Amino acid sequence: MDDKLASGDVPSPHEAISADEADTLDDPYKEIARLRRDLAAARALLAQNEDAPHTLGPAASVDRTALLEAMLETVPVGVVLADATGRIVHGNSWVERNLKHSVLRSEDTDSYGEWVAFHADGRQVESHEYPLSRVIKDGEDHAELDVHYQRGDGTRFWMRVIGEPVRNPEGQTIGATVALVDIEDEVRLLEEKEILLGEVNHRVKNSLQLVSSILSLQARSAPDEAAALLHAASARVQAISSVHAALYHDEDVRTVEFGEYLRRFCERLANGHGADERNISLNVEAEELTLPADKAVPLSLIINELVTNAFKYAFVEGVAQTENFDSDPRVDVRLISNSDGTAVVEVSDNGRGAGTKTPLDESTESGLPRNEAANGLGTKLTSILARQLDAKITKTQANGWIVKLEFEP
Repeated sequence: MDDKLASGDVPSPHEAISADEADTLDDPYKEIARLRRDLAAARALLAQNEDAPHTLGPAASVDRTALLEAMLETVPVGVVLADATGRIVHGNSWVERNLKHSVLRSEDTDSYGEWVAFHADGRQVESHEYPLSRVIKDGEDHAELDVHYQRGDGTRFWMRVIGEPVRNPEGQTIGATVALVDIEDEVRLLEEKEILLGEVNHRVKNSLQLVSSILSLQARSAPDEAAALLHAASARVQAISSVHAALYHDEDVRTVEFGEYLRRFCERLANGHGADERNISLNVEAEELTLPADKAVPLSLIINELVTNAFKYAFVEGVAQTENFDSDPRVDVRLISNSDGTAVVEVSDNGRGAGTKTPLDESTESGLPRNEAANGLGTKLTSILARQLDAKITKTQANGWIVKLEFEP
């Protein structure tokens, strides 16, 4: 670098990178890292020259500026520089070429709103939200933001803005720089993936509904005991199917807003067990909780077992089976979040029957039964699924049975 500076052999902005190289960006972060190393080397060179001020004249200052500008042109991403007050002082040619407007010389951090961009939800990005402002004004060491940027010609594209401070040898912030990365292809691929995942969930849901229908049809011609088993199997398949239906209809096909899903799911179970005809009320209190599919499916199956048990066994003779005759038969389902980040699902009833009671060992945190061979399929299934969730199951009896399931979302 010293030889190039001495000889004046400084690459021009147009010669620094070929058109093919400018269109190819395998890893923008590597390019940004290389830019930082080059800038650090340039700063070291300038500092060395400052130790001998008598050797530098106007020509050397021009060479230094040309060198720095040429270095900014060697990366196939946009680079914008601002001073300590937030005033934008420079931008490379990528900015004008891709944003289709000249570099906007914003006077301070409060003026960044003139760079018009939008969040994924359609809100316009405000000045203080831009990474350059967060680095200069808020003192962040690193800030990123993906925006839907509006070009000068009115078209929009997805861009990642990455900001970091520029510090002098004493560690004082003397400005900041942002890299602008075109992520249009990345966003498009993610959208295509979301569409494919949604289609997969839709097909899985339809297949499971078909299986459930076959089981229900078979139950109609089966003996009573076999019919009960087939209906139970059909209900479990429906529980899985309902999760995939929720995945398909939600905006994010990888997660389920479980609070709203839980209300719909429990209402369907109540209707299936004739809650209205038996005068059994259902009360569901659910906070908003987003769960990935691999947790939503086993949790849905566990809730299916507990709520089904409550409706089937807690109120064998309706009101007469309640502990307090002044209270109506009721099944309560709650979903709450604890301060430590865990979540709790609680299913309770106020009946005298077995209800939500399961033959789980009360002293075990895993919810495993003491003797699995002596327990029904529902209990075994609940135990296996609790292990899958790494959940803790506890049960108590107080005017009916209460079962709590605590897990990490």
